[in-house]
Amino acid sequence: MRFLNYTSRSPAEDLALEEAIHHCVEEDASPNTWRLWQAVVPSVILGTGQECGREAHLENARMENAPVLRRHSGGGAVVIGPGAINFSAFYRFADLPGSETIRGAMYAALAPLLRMLEQSGLNVKTAGLSDIAILCADGTLRKIAGNSQARKRRSVVVHGTLLADPDWNRIDRLLRFPSSIPDYRAGRGHRDFLTSLKESNVPYQFEKFAAKLATFLPSDTITSDVPSEEELKRARVLLDEKYSRDEWNLRR
Repeated sequence: MRFLNYTSRSPAEDLALEEAIHHCVEEDASPNTWRLWQAVVPSVILGTGQECGREAHLENARMENAPVLRRHSGGGAVVIGPGAINFSAFYRFADLPGSETIRGAMYAALAPLLRMLEQSGLNVKTAGLSDIAILCADGTLRKIAGNSQARKRRSVVVHGTLLADPDWNRIDRLLRFPSSIPDYRAGRGHRDFLTSLKESNVPYQFEKFAAKLATFLPSDTITSDVPSEEELKRARVLLDEKYSRDEWNLRR
């Protein structure tokens, strides 16, 4: 297992790297990997099959110079950037018991994160198809992280965005009410439905969070602050051919 704490120069490069690492794990060119990153600028990230104008306020994003990008996995739209911690777990199926199903892979891959949140004193619940939620003191269930996955023949990536200390107004400005919602949302708007590490009185600074998460990974995990040359090479190609292009990001 490798723990990769690495953020690229732009969110588009980060998404290209996500797919590049997935290719390398699939081909045994990279080890199973946990990655943490925090986008350098606010951005809207769409799921691979979503309609950009249905999920995002495109005009607001343009006025705020917030890129609207698309990842290679499913799931819903999120706002990333300062105040949001992005995490990714890349595993070969043979090394992740339970990963033969989508839900099984989701929570097997994210077990270290779930244990960390629980041991931080949070009443963690898995909710909907792929959310991590917190049972709050007032009895409401509020989402703190949304997750998605992409599956290949031999491997899976489960990645998501954890709300650390987000700009709540920015989320409202950039994201429309989603087209697909879990039952437990119960019609709530973004602010009433979401919560954060800061609101839960849990350390939310990125580097502190990364250091703590590392203690929940297997004892033989190797820590790295830079991807492999092969991963970077593939990411550059994917950035040029896909993630920097409107034909991909705004294709729907």
